[in-house]
Amino acid sequence: MNRHQAHNHIQTILSHLHRRIIGQRDITQQLMACWLAEGHILITGAPGLGKTLLIKEFSHLLNIQFGRIQYTPDLLPSDITGADVLKIHKDTHQRHFEFVKGPLFANLVLADEINRASPRTQAAMLEAMQEGAVTYLGQRYPLPSPFMVCATQNPMESEGTYPLPEAQLDRFLMHALMDYPSERDECAILTQYHHPQSSEPCEQPPLDAARAAALIEHATTTPVSAELIELVCELVRGTRQPLAPAREDTTAPSFNAPVQFGSGPRGGLALIATAKSLALICGDHEVRWHHIKQLICPVLRHRISLHPSYARELNGTDGFLDALTQQLEANHNLRSQAAG
Repeated sequence: MNRHQAHNHIQTILSHLHRRIIGQRDITQQLMACWLAEGHILITGAPGLGKTLLIKEFSHLLNIQFGRIQYTPDLLPSDITGADVLKIHKDTHQRHFEFVKGPLFANLVLADEINRASPRTQAAMLEAMQEGAVTYLGQRYPLPSPFMVCATQNPMESEGTYPLPEAQLDRFLMHALMDYPSERDECAILTQYHHPQSSEPCEQPPLDAARAAALIEHATTTPVSAELIELVCELVRGTRQPLAPAREDTTAPSFNAPVQFGSGPRGGLALIATAKSLALICGDHEVRWHHIKQLICPVLRHRISLHPSYARELNGTDGFLDALTQQLEANHNLRSQAAG
């Protein structure tokens, strides 16, 4: 499979996904980019927007093993990782313990309403998300490859929830925000539900392990210039100590230490990895600035924290990142490249 075929295969998957998920084009593209970059994604949105349906349809089109975990306050770590179960040998009748794998042992795991679980259960995901393995009673069990966690949370409820700690948030490659559909898309959703059309057969061949590995390989080997790497480094470091206004542009906003903590180097690595994937999705042969700019908010919004007063003034973390990006573009004359 060459790069052109990989791009066409990805577009075929996305086109079939868009037949089931109306609107939400940014989210579907971010989900695909995250999978190609072999990362995990956290999707925040109000109930009933189709978060669960999106992830289930995505796993179906990828033809990979799907697992779902419904997080509740009484959920235990062993409920998701697995546990030793006492069994009796059918011939010798001897008793022995055997490890029974939990729902975490799948290629794509939906962690539904992850912020409803206790911190102890949330912490059980850290090793799995970072190292692709589970350790139980000193025994290490590798998870299937590829492995991806798609977590969801509802931003409108705080009672009975446990906010994810920064250490776990940083394990997510992206934090995507799912908004309400437009009026046109919402009417199309209602029409599709009450007047379903006959579903067309999937034209794409099943995505077996070899094809999946080829798509991921093309994404990870997308060229990125040293200049863009330096820009990403400057941007990530700017989340810790914001950039000074450009001398030529006196209208650029200035900052006065609004950051409580900024992104670490993992944010830069994630931004480059997802930009490589997005370049493949768009059919480009190398990473460009507009790929990086499109992913700055979903990749970095959960890796920084602002002082409350500045968060209101800058319209939240996304507003701060937008202003920081504008400064970077002004300093390096990137506005024309961003338009391309």
